[in-house]
Amino acid sequence: MKPDKTRRLKGISLLVSGAIAVLFCLYVFYIVPLVSTPGGSWADGSVEAEDRSRHVLLVGRSGNESVLRQIFEGAQEEAKRYDCVVELYMPKTVAEEKGMQELLDYAAFTEPDGVIAFMDDGDGGVQQPVNRAGRNIPLITLAQYHPSVPQVSYIGTNYSELGTLIATESISCLGGAGSIIIINTSRSNNPNYSTLMSSLKNALSGNSAISTQVLDLPSQDAITAGSGKLRRELMSEEADLIVCLSVEDTIRTAQLVASMSYIRKPRIIGLGENEVANMYLAKGTVTELFSIDSRRTGKTAMRELFEYLRYGYANNYITTDVTVRRSGK
Repeated sequence: MKPDKTRRLKGISLLVSGAIAVLFCLYVFYIVPLVSTPGGSWADGSVEAEDRSRHVLLVGRSGNESVLRQIFEGAQEEAKRYDCVVELYMPKTVAEEKGMQELLDYAAFTEPDGVIAFMDDGDGGVQQPVNRAGRNIPLITLAQYHPSVPQVSYIGTNYSELGTLIATESISCLGGAGSIIIINTSRSNNPNYSTLMSSLKNALSGNSAISTQVLDLPSQDAITAGSGKLRRELMSEEADLIVCLSVEDTIRTAQLVASMSYIRKPRIIGLGENEVANMYLAKGTVTELFSIDSRRTGKTAMRELFEYLRYGYANNYITTDVTVRRSGK
């Protein structure tokens, strides 16, 4: 073979090898990460987020999607300060609804640096997520406080202040005079609920023009019972306002009032941060909803988590601002 031809063949071979190397690099560093990115919402919506040194998982149920999205956005804003990627994990449909323990078990499987969990009324007693090495994964809880849960920090409401605020709004809603039914479905020894109820009753007792009745019900199911105590009270048309002290009580009471079209409907003040409660507020069935400042809560949760990761401690109990949303506004 002639020398010139040999050199040309070697040149072509080097070009082909170079092209193959470039394609291989593109495959390894771009195509593979793009295809294998797990489901969920990442801090900045890009593949580069995978290169961040920390990973935090926010978990909750689909019924709380609107508030979870706001908490997630707040957490995202803080994430870049800590070189952290945040993932939101929740079932996408009611059919896929999972208990809180299942969500925490999923968190343990993915082994994040920390978990932020949006807790509901019935989520007490869950176990802290543990990674494969047997080490506890720090847990920050939001919304509902359960003393038995091994959380690093709880971020939620000052129940004494909330009770006073609900009383103030109730008096204003009635124009200073009228009748109030307070729904009580709690059968637990939760000190936060007791504080809320006591603060509310004390604040209302100072107004002689308002009559207050606490309606004790055996369960939340009893609210919508066909011939239950609340239905009988509503049929007497003596209640001007119903006050509910949990999200579930608010939703069930709204369902009952909406179904009783033949009576003079009372107004409802309650707690709510999910899609169903928001729907009843938009329809006017619920007059006012109290909820936490969700975006700020997300930011605070990230700060407390990384305080713990850096120094081994964090604030055990943090109160958040409460917002009041009114129907038609």
